[in-house]
Amino acid sequence: MLGEDVAFVELSREDAHAAMARFMPEDVIGGTLDALGSPLPSERRVGPDVRAVLGRPARPFRDWVTRNLPAFT
Repeated sequence: MLGEDVAFVELSREDAHAAMARFMPEDVIGGTLDALGSPLPSERRVGPDVRAVLGRPARPFRDWVTRNLPAFT
């Protein structure tokens, strides 16, 4: 959308652990990696709290990008 490529580099669990250890407590890193690497089906769904907090249904990230693109160009 901005005309720039964005590279995605997947880290090994060990590399991700090392990166997180720079700013996260050691006792939460394993659980965080478990959730990010293998989220449960319930963690993949948008919960009802989104509507309750926002007062509207959740929208796709693409909608946000489209609305806010001028701020980044």
